[in-house]
Amino acid sequence: MTRGARLFASSAALATVVFAAAGAAHAEKQMVFPQGAEQSLSALQDIDVIEHLGDRVPAGLAFTDVGGRPVQLESLFGRGLPVVVTLGYHRCPMLCGLVLDGIVKAAASSGLKLGKDFLAVDVSIDPAEDAKLLTATQRRVLELVGRGATAVDWPFWISAGDGAVAAKSLAEAVGFRYKYDETSKQFAHDAVAFVLTPEGTIARYLYGVNYPTRDFRMAVVEASGGRVGTSVDKVLMSCYRYDPATRRYGPFLMGFMRIGALTVFVALASLLTVLWRKEISMRKRRAAATAAGRAA
Repeated sequence: MTRGARLFASSAALATVVFAAAGAAHAEKQMVFPQGAEQSLSALQDIDVIEHLGDRVPAGLAFTDVGGRPVQLESLFGRGLPVVVTLGYHRCPMLCGLVLDGIVKAAASSGLKLGKDFLAVDVSIDPAEDAKLLTATQRRVLELVGRGATAVDWPFWISAGDGAVAAKSLAEAVGFRYKYDETSKQFAHDAVAFVLTPEGTIARYLYGVNYPTRDFRMAVVEASGGRVGTSVDKVLMSCYRYDPATRRYGPFLMGFMRIGALTVFVALASLLTVLWRKEISMRKRRAAATAAGRAA
């Protein structure tokens, strides 16, 4: 092989690695496209998640539960627990069900319990949602959760009575942009779940359908403001921070340095205490020995 050929092959290999790395970096962001639909570039630009961390969701958003009863989003904010919100529809042939299953698996592996440590709610973005299909999906999800999970802890709501206006308002509040395709009669959207504080403030976004145990637990614990979790979680929260660039929790150097400094301080204090006590004990023995010698 000539020098030029070797150089070309090396350049091609390098380009392959770069493109592969770029693809891996974006692998976590999964998107649902209607089957058979041809999406234009402008339509694809409308499908995104714009994070609104720190914003409160609007008050007065009204929905209908699987029993046909009117409900409001605020009804979930009076229980002092974080709320995991999903937006989707139940005719979805691809990721919507996987998002729900991912939350179930993440909660189970994290040790957090639905109804005790967090609440969840699924809101349909489809104004023509089938209530029977919604009920079937809710039943399936609650069976997967097990451990006494009830519909009160994970309600499934529709926004059909108002033409999905409430669902659209919630989606806009959390930055969830989706697109309806007239040809396939389906929605294109990202796979994402939203974690709200007990007061209804947007705290974290969970992307994809497989949520790392650490990310899910820390997102819920952080959203709870310390009301959920253990002392170990509080230590971990000082060592890990949410990175908006990677959309994951990663090591926080200053947190580890603080923990290390505290550990060194405690170790030195313990050592000095032991040495101080030994010194006092030795002084007492010397004093006793001197007193005994004088008495003799």
